[in-house]
Amino acid sequence: MTVGAPMDDSECTAPAAARTAKPSVALSTRALESTESRTAWAGALDATYCEMDIDWAQEREPFRADIVARQVGDLSVSVVRADPHAVVRSPATISSDPSDDYLLCLITRGTATISQGEGSITVDKGSFGIVDTARPFTVAGITEFHQVVVRTPRAHLDGRLSAAMVDAVPGRLISADGGAARIASRLLVDIAGRDDSYSAGSSLTIAAAVVDLVVAAVTDQVTPLSATERAHVADLALVQRAMLDRLADPEYAIADVAAQLGMSVRYVHKLFESTGTTPRAWLYQRRLDRAVTMLLQTPRSVAEIAVHLGFRDASHFSRVFRRRFTASPAQFRAANTGTD
Repeated sequence: MTVGAPMDDSECTAPAAARTAKPSVALSTRALESTESRTAWAGALDATYCEMDIDWAQEREPFRADIVARQVGDLSVSVVRADPHAVVRSPATISSDPSDDYLLCLITRGTATISQGEGSITVDKGSFGIVDTARPFTVAGITEFHQVVVRTPRAHLDGRLSAAMVDAVPGRLISADGGAARIASRLLVDIAGRDDSYSAGSSLTIAAAVVDLVVAAVTDQVTPLSATERAHVADLALVQRAMLDRLADPEYAIADVAAQLGMSVRYVHKLFESTGTTPRAWLYQRRLDRAVTMLLQTPRSVAEIAVHLGFRDASHFSRVFRRRFTASPAQFRAANTGTD
């Protein structure tokens, strides 16, 4: 059942004196029907963090999840318990909902993966990772998982870490085995698990202490990217943006991307190898991500979507889509919207 409504964005910028321990978001999907639970969950995540796409591990099974989020100073601290699923911050969602906050994801039970840029990590046992909402990322719960998520304004980290360190943080594992990270992890779990009320001054002091501990943990464990690594990250972003710009062109090949950007085809492949994928696989993933959105949110026919997303024809689109989702585009639309 729904415990409370998703917060209005104004809650994030309310004066410190007005903030209390009252949840800004409180939702449980456990008593909701399958489609209703997924819709409610997507809305709660968007309201709490930023706009993201969701990949459901089991489309036809009931989806069980809970979230409670509270303000602590100018941080949003939330507790999430959920069945396996993945959230994807894509270039499209960044364009639709610009955000430049950081999200710290701390896993207290189960296992999740965090991917951003060249980094991909497995998180469990109190360890955490940090993602930048201004850049694409994926956080995937591999098992049923519990996590604490802290949404922090960009200035809190950018103002305490060097530019090189900030570049190195997203997609890097911060182990809670010892040092400042262990203290930070335990403090966050304690704060997230309580509904204590704090005065405005205390709330800001606690938030500052959390950020200081996180910065100390990052400084202890993260090695800044080298100049070469930073150049590769920037080049990969250029290639991906160029590919997205020509998403609807089925004739646009990797050789065209390379020529457009003054790179070799081999170098383009090497950039994608560092992320564990290939240009072709990455492109098809992005096309399928957009296909899901168009199937669920537009009245366009399957044939129109196929053309719009650069597939050779509707049959090719349906084959690729079925391999990923084990259902045709029409079946997927009908199952998730109740329409053909």
